[in-house]
Amino acid sequence: MKNIQFNDLSFNFDQQPILKNITAEFTAGKIHLLTGVSGSGKSTILKLIAGLLPKYGGEIVAGAVDVPTDAHIGMVFQDPLMQFALDTPRHELEFTLENCQVPTDKIPERVKEALRFGKVDDLANRLITTLSGGQQQRVALAAATAMQPNVLLLDEPFANIDEENRQLILKQLVRLNSDYHTTIIITDHDLHGYERLHPLVWQLTKGHLAQLSSKNSSQLLTASATPQITTSLPPSTLPTIIKFDELAIKRENYSLLLPTHLGIVKNKITLLTGPNGIGKSTLLKAIARLLKYEGKIDYAEENIQKISPGKYYKHLGLIFQHANDQFLNVTVGEELTLGFKTCQNPYFNQQQVNEALAALGLNGREDQVVYSLSGGQKKKLQILLMLMRGQETLLLDEPFTGLDPTSLKTVLQLIKASQKEKPQTLLIVSHQLSGLDGFIDYHLTMNHQRLNYVGGSYES
Repeated sequence: MKNIQFNDLSFNFDQQPILKNITAEFTAGKIHLLTGVSGSGKSTILKLIAGLLPKYGGEIVAGAVDVPTDAHIGMVFQDPLMQFALDTPRHELEFTLENCQVPTDKIPERVKEALRFGKVDDLANRLITTLSGGQQQRVALAAATAMQPNVLLLDEPFANIDEENRQLILKQLVRLNSDYHTTIIITDHDLHGYERLHPLVWQLTKGHLAQLSSKNSSQLLTASATPQITTSLPPSTLPTIIKFDELAIKRENYSLLLPTHLGIVKNKITLLTGPNGIGKSTLLKAIARLLKYEGKIDYAEENIQKISPGKYYKHLGLIFQHANDQFLNVTVGEELTLGFKTCQNPYFNQQQVNEALAALGLNGREDQVVYSLSGGQKKKLQILLMLMRGQETLLLDEPFTGLDPTSLKTVLQLIKASQKEKPQTLLIVSHQLSGLDGFIDYHLTMNHQRLNYVGGSYES
């Protein structure tokens, strides 16, 4: 297969310039890594290669993309739910292969290989909607590789994947590239672990794309060490806002959490980590009264089942894993208007919101459709809107997905500034630990059906 070429290409979306005069050549049979701030256009490049753009949006205003006619492309989207058509991983893979006109007798073995590649053998017959975000990403990767593409496009493929599976899949990508000479193009903000892939590194800045030299690439990747956070155990004298009394959670007939006694410290930031599918998001939903559980959850010394929903949700909010699920309007401006109507946080007056929008790179986007924002931009808007609501407790499910280091730092600073004016209890589920050291007060881990506080240093 020949190389993929961008020839002086400029691309607009909603009449906004996204890519400007890009000339680049992605060498066939190599691994390429695209970096750049949230909203810089990395996903746009992948969608142009895949032929999704401009077919389904945007406009090439100059130049062209030259994708070889023999390119057989597989793609994993930033939000994996966007690409599933059927109910279970097995059915999804079978459907994918049928559409690729794979002979019927070859499909079972191809499905088995793909499930093994994505490390989802044990999830083959589970409903996709019941899987965690990280598990869904692995299923999407399995579906893409089942097609045996010679070009594999991965858009933030590890955003919700735990460290163990991240390292296993990175090994698989190395094998895929070396054994089958698959061209692999990846976008990512968290660069740790990529040095083993020896990728060609590209940087996208203000619509312009440039390949880094070998020296600069090596320096960038080796500087991205495995993240580490250090916390202490919470003193027993501190007040708690949420208490678990014999709390147990099951999924179908499987126990996710054995009976647990534990409290979440009031007005502090607590991180919750654990492997994919262990039940972290399920725990947040139980606290938010979105699913059944056994035992008792108290909020401010009162059983949450005895608090009226209207009263409870004035005190507690949930930031969903998928930002699209949070939005109620069409445009950024409409979301902000609603945000001001429901704002109970004294920190966020008009001036502070304007300054926050500028710092987050969202100013001037009032007329933009929220669903056309990049993944990172959606996350930043989602977090801002929920902070404005000012509930005394916020549950945050993977809030940092898609955020580049600069955006993450800005978001953390915004949360801290808000905390000074309006103290809140934050319980954060996150696989991304980069940049969180010094931000987190306490650390909970969920594993083997147990929930425990940990102290000292912790590597993901």
